[in-house]
Amino acid sequence: MGKRLKSYVLIAAVIGAFYFLLSHHFIFSSFRDVDILKKDELTLKDTFVSVRSTPLVEILEDDDLVDAGIEDVLVKRGIASEERINHMLEGIKAKRAKEEDSSE
Repeated sequence: MGKRLKSYVLIAAVIGAFYFLLSHHFIFSSFRDVDILKKDELTLKDTFVSVRSTPLVEILEDDDLVDAGIEDVLVKRGIASEERINHMLEGIKAKRAKEEDSSE
């Protein structure tokens, strides 16, 4: 009975850990600095993101990361100012609107 209960607890722990991975973004600023953001949907997309090795534009073009609040992490870690982020987000929106107009 104890052995079976132990295996059930282990299985539950593995499922819980996998669920946690699916439902959060892990944002690495350095090896020791990790911020965790909640995802809107369960997916493995952008589970692990390095803000030091990924270009800022590429990070801000990802709607999932922006919806999760990546801007706050970038400002908190001193990677970009709020003004620069807002300027880049406006540029990305303008670029997308231009692409939509040209595709119609």
